[in-house]
Amino acid sequence: MISREKLVQLYSAMVKSRLIAERTTELAQRGKLPQDWEIGAGSEATLAGVTADLRPEDTLSAPGNRLLWSLVDGISLESIFGSIAAPLNGNGRSAAGHNGNVSAGRNGSTSHVPRWNGIDFSEAVQAAKAHKAAKDDRIALVFCKDQSTSDVSVKQLEFVSRHNLPLVLLHYFSSPDRRESFPSPRENRNSSVEALAFGVPRIAVDARDVLAVYRVASESISRARQRRGPTLIECVDHGSTAVSGAADRNQSAAADPVRAIASYLGKKRILTAALKQQIESQFCREIDAATKHLIN
Repeated sequence: MISREKLVQLYSAMVKSRLIAERTTELAQRGKLPQDWEIGAGSEATLAGVTADLRPEDTLSAPGNRLLWSLVDGISLESIFGSIAAPLNGNGRSAAGHNGNVSAGRNGSTSHVPRWNGIDFSEAVQAAKAHKAAKDDRIALVFCKDQSTSDVSVKQLEFVSRHNLPLVLLHYFSSPDRRESFPSPRENRNSSVEALAFGVPRIAVDARDVLAVYRVASESISRARQRRGPTLIECVDHGSTAVSGAADRNQSAAADPVRAIASYLGKKRILTAALKQQIESQFCREIDAATKHLIN
């Protein structure tokens, strides 16, 4: 059973993700941020669910989602947005170059700097190997969107399974069609669809159901921390945030993962209007402070 505290944490992370998505989209459109810094509305449930039990000292590989660390407890927004200081060129890229490193806050604070550095799957595997050798409970998590993991080799999957590495591999598919378009094992042996053949549990979950994503991710992360092996999670998005004006409010709420969890927690008398306002106001202030140097 998910605790009341954890439910509020999940909702808060989803709200934070939505607000960051709105701000980063605005800044990217104004040329203040690279285009690949956008989180994208609709994926809040997956992002919140998979990061809820992550720790700053874990290793995260998230190609195409540079802001995933912003939802991990203990990582400040200023430490993330503070790494963007150079003016952007016409292509929306930092003129000084940006490799995804998260720097300390601009106020000189020494907040923990996550080891994400834009690492790929191979580097995440090596990090997981190092975590296992260190005999601690750190893990590596690889977050990939759509077909960005098609280059994962059979040898890598065999290595992960054979060495029982503390790693969670999460695929986020923005539509069921993208998942179905993955090549079958017979068509392409250089594909993660064969994960089960190498002893890696493969679990599919609704990408817009934050409670389902959290349960699967929490169990997979716990399993990795206990050195019980890696897991492949497939989060498939069956819905769309965009709902036509003719659609009724219930359909709209169900399509929007943030509204859906807010409605659920409201019925459970966990989320009150006052708490909702408090959460939104807090994150708005944090985002304003973190992005002030980009807006001015």
